[in-house]
Amino acid sequence: MLRKTGLLILALLGSLSLASCGGAGSLASIPAPPGGEYRVNTGDSLQIAVQDLDAADGEYTVDDSGTISLPMIKEIEVRGLTFREIGTKIEDQYRSSGILNAPVVNVQPAALRPYYVLGEVNRPGEFEYRQGMTVLAAISAAGGYTYRADTKAVEVTRTIEGREVVGRADETTVVQPGDRIRVFERWF
Repeated sequence: MLRKTGLLILALLGSLSLASCGGAGSLASIPAPPGGEYRVNTGDSLQIAVQDLDAADGEYTVDDSGTISLPMIKEIEVRGLTFREIGTKIEDQYRSSGILNAPVVNVQPAALRPYYVLGEVNRPGEFEYRQGMTVLAAISAAGGYTYRADTKAVEVTRTIEGREVVGRADETTVVQPGDRIRVFERWF
């Protein structure tokens, strides 16, 4: 009877340790966004300058419907477009409406969606996105790892082409606006 109890306890401990080993290590690597260039999404703010039309110069935030509203040409769908594609689309609208003959439009990011760091970091929360930042920089902004953190791999949830994708990332993975980075607890 004592032997059966000991075996039962060992089996329970083994299953508990296997259940806790999932973490980010069991996930596939997070894919990079298609095409390499950033695509605008809801919540991003754009700095737009239109040559010879000062009334259109300013900062515009992409609304829930994926549009921005510019003077004289009204709403333009921009969700999913690159900054260059947005500039071309605005130029086409001003040209086709007869407002400007040869419009020149410059579109730059003003403030992109924040990213989030959760789990075993010292200050989890929402952080301002900076272009080119890596997972290590994001974790550093969150106060670094706690002593319990699994520093080998983290989980990233990213929206790609309208779908949420969850994958594994390492410290060199480039962060995208809106990413949710989760640092798991290390199991000894």
